[in-house]
Amino acid sequence: MIINSKRRVLFICLLVLALIILITGSRSGHVLYSSSNSKFSRYDSSGQSYSVKGYHHDTRNNFLVAQKQYDSALLDETDDASHYWKFNNADLSQSIKYNIKLINGYDYKVLISEMTEDFETFLNTTYMEKTEYESRFIFLFKKFFTDLFADLKDSKPSVSPINNDAHYADSRTENKYPNKDGRAPVYGGHLREQYLEDPIRTKDYLGNFLRLSKEEITSLTGSHNKFMEKMANDWPHDLVNKYNKFNDFMKGDGYVFLSGGKYDQLTLTAIKTLRSNGSKLPVEVIIPYESDYDFEFCNNLLPILGGRCKIMTQYIPHDIVNEIKGFQLKNVALLISSFENILYLDSDSIPIKNPDVLFINKPFINNHMVVWPDLWRRSTSPLFYEIADIKVNYEKRVRNSYFPGDKRGTLAGKDQYSMHDCEGAMPDPSSETGQFLINKRVHFKTLVLSMYYNYFGPDYFYPLFSQGAAGEGDKETFLAAAHKLGLPYYQVREFNREFGTLTSIRRHEVFAMGQYDPIVDYIQSKEDEKEGDLRTFDPKARDLYKNIDVNDKTTVHDDDIDYYNDEKPTYANNDQDGDKNNYNFHLFKSSNLFILHANWPKLDLVDLFLRNANGRGCKNGNGTRRRLYGKDLPRELQGYDFELTLFKNMKWIYCEVPNLQVRNVPEWDSDDRKEICKQIKEQVEFLESSSV
Repeated sequence: MIINSKRRVLFICLLVLALIILITGSRSGHVLYSSSNSKFSRYDSSGQSYSVKGYHHDTRNNFLVAQKQYDSALLDETDDASHYWKFNNADLSQSIKYNIKLINGYDYKVLISEMTEDFETFLNTTYMEKTEYESRFIFLFKKFFTDLFADLKDSKPSVSPINNDAHYADSRTENKYPNKDGRAPVYGGHLREQYLEDPIRTKDYLGNFLRLSKEEITSLTGSHNKFMEKMANDWPHDLVNKYNKFNDFMKGDGYVFLSGGKYDQLTLTAIKTLRSNGSKLPVEVIIPYESDYDFEFCNNLLPILGGRCKIMTQYIPHDIVNEIKGFQLKNVALLISSFENILYLDSDSIPIKNPDVLFINKPFINNHMVVWPDLWRRSTSPLFYEIADIKVNYEKRVRNSYFPGDKRGTLAGKDQYSMHDCEGAMPDPSSETGQFLINKRVHFKTLVLSMYYNYFGPDYFYPLFSQGAAGEGDKETFLAAAHKLGLPYYQVREFNREFGTLTSIRRHEVFAMGQYDPIVDYIQSKEDEKEGDLRTFDPKARDLYKNIDVNDKTTVHDDDIDYYNDEKPTYANNDQDGDKNNYNFHLFKSSNLFILHANWPKLDLVDLFLRNANGRGCKNGNGTRRRLYGKDLPRELQGYDFELTLFKNMKWIYCEVPNLQVRNVPEWDSDDRKEICKQIKEQVEFLESSSV
């Protein structure tokens, strides 16, 4: 019997899952109470029994989040992130008031059932029918992209590109506000720091940099309107409801990486870490071009890790693939990926703990899209709102992105409102899309409109979104599209945090960026109270803890709590001020670091260990070993040494698994590979011996 690669992966996963469940039984790992103890077992609305497992515990304020642990769930004996934080019966005291929230845990029994049904369907269908369905599916997908790109080309602006020095010349000449070649300052507007010398980003301020003529505004407005009129409102019916029977398109939850070529080794490290953190959901790696396809990586390694490769050219006409480049690839990867609900991850974005629960809890289940913040304030031009016909009331402030007590957030003059605090504008800060959570059914139009923004991005829309500020690219297009369409989204409030070595003025080199847990973030934002909807978080969660008295005297209620940090931040004058900074200041009283975006240096073996990443590697300029991300990373993780976990995973992949070969990694028995493994081993030993 011949089974295609995806079915083979699903079948292997099914067998492995079943075997582990049989072997592990109901062992409870790091749970508060064993599910075998009926006194503390509970049942959800569908009758499934569960026990309770720790998720987040802040000992400073006894804010405690627990998740349901289903009896059938695979447990976490190998979960490297179990040391992120932990609590047990002995940690809970009757004399302490706890603020307890209960969130949903992922019920893998449902996943196993769905996989079984899929496999039965596959076995009970003729090969002729399977061939016909798959052929029609691919045909319809190619037609979808052919029609989409025809609409894109038909909507092309009639004016020349605006992303050039000429459109910043007036700003540069006038120099009304500090700028870089007339563009928005790269490091100005650092949201967490809120430098005192940074001007308020008013409409006047953000309208100062990029300058367009009336003809250009009219042309871009016409282009935008034309595409909005042409764009499809939903997926083609037969594509998602008929001919996807054997490929699971638009079904289930999973992780998507855009990879290929030199990025495969980064993706492999991220997936190994994802699995060591206890994640069980499937992974899909999108490969743009056939030339990037690595047989060993896609056919031998990924299936073992519950993943598969998918090549863009199988689903998109070759002439269209040849047009796609750079940032546009991410947009296409999201469209062709198999799952309905996706956590997209850049190859260098590595989850610190198991993200499976993100799919089944707020804010995702009620917003269907979660984005994370970049380091800086938003620098979108007011011209974008005009071109996209988004109504912004510049005289009505609906949010305050300045810290309490900062007079810049309380100025009475309407012309002094920070533009993105105004009604109708996208919120501060800017977006960072190294990670991105989306429901493709609810946000179909978001992905299509963002495709328009990305297709014309380099020439027209990227400067409108960023005006030359840091990270200009696709990162603003997804939130902007959802915002224009009036579709829901949640932007994590807690600040993106840099990790790296300290400079002479006590600023962190950005070796990596840390992003925070949206579930813990959402609880503390108290958005449920603002929306008036039902709680995901069970107010009776306290009943599940035997050491906590269930009467009201021993439990803190939401009404009694202000989750926002009441510490007073210390403002530096500018990014060269070495005496003061807000690095240790958090928006909320409790934070839960979730993803490390290890973007500079990337964890490329040759670059990191043979070239020392041009001075940004594991050794400083004097050849002394160091932590890449400093001691701030384990401090954020309450002592858990995630950097050590990363290097142990790299050691296992490239130095302990025999004959493992990935493209762009030196051969197994080569001198370079031996030197790399020597360096990894020494780095692991250094991290183990250094205090955190």
